[in-house]
Amino acid sequence: MTGTIQNYMATTAEFKGKWKEEKVDLHNALTALKISMSDYKEKRKSEWKSFKNKFEDDMEKVESSLNKLTSLHKK
Repeated sequence: MTGTIQNYMATTAEFKGKWKEEKVDLHNALTALKISMSDYKEKRKSEWKSFKNKFEDDMEKVESSLNKLTSLHKK
């Protein structure tokens, strides 16, 4: 019985560690997006295409982080 409790505690600690890492990654990605959007407001419209492509790439990273968090939560 003690082994089962220790396994559970190890799994829970591992889950919490992964969850925290993913939350930090997601927070950093969202912060970078906010900064990028603020910076863009000051730039010319001719840079729109470049901004749009980078923004889409960043959003894919955010989506990936959210998917990882969701899959960790389901375990």
